Amino acid sequence: MVKSQRKWNLAFSVFMVMIFITLILNVNINIALIFALGTGVGYTLQKSRFCFTAAFRDPMITGITELTQAVILLIGISAVGFAAVYQISQGIHRHIALNILPFGLATIVGGVLFGIGMVLAGGCVSGVLMRIGEGFAMQMIAFAGLLVGAFVGKYSQTFWRKTFGEWPGVFIPDFLGWAPTLIIELVILALLWKMVRWWQHKRLESR
Repeated sequence: MVKSQRKWNLAFSVFMVMIFITLILNVNINIALIFALGTGVGYTLQKSRFCFTAAFRDPMITGITELTQAVILLIGISAVGFAAVYQISQGIHRHIALNILPFGLATIVGGVLFGIGMVLAGGCVSGVLMRIGEGFAMQMIAFAGLLVGAFVGKYSQTFWRKTFGEWPGVFIPDFLGWAPTLIIELVILALLWKMVRWWQHKRLESR
């Protein structure tokens, strides 16, 4: 079984490399790089079983918080990485536009509905796409609902904004500066990390 799996992985890797080379030679390097990035992200998600829904669901159901810790680590690395990229871009005079979007009651309601949908579907967007790739046909229903919801939300957002109103977006570095904001965020993430590890230890001890 293990030998067969290794052969399949090797064959798949060779096939992906051939597609990558074909795209470079016959299309352009940008498309090839996008293909390589998408393949790498998909492979990583599938092997790690990474899923945002499971990160919030598993601690409540099973007490296991590995995925929750992974999400916290991801947010921390992203925050540090984005801050570094932004500061470098300012240093070399390459402006990066920051989309600070407004929010309102519709944002909260939409988030709750999306969260309920993720739990019912058994996965977040990345989880649904990953399982479709693995051959779980029922996930196509969730994917269809995701597409319908995305289009309806896009073309009805003006109505929701006028109906419920909005508040201007808040960008904390504008008030505190980048360094204090980053420190506060990392401290909060570290506390959350300790909390979820304590929760897992407590739940596993009680069994």
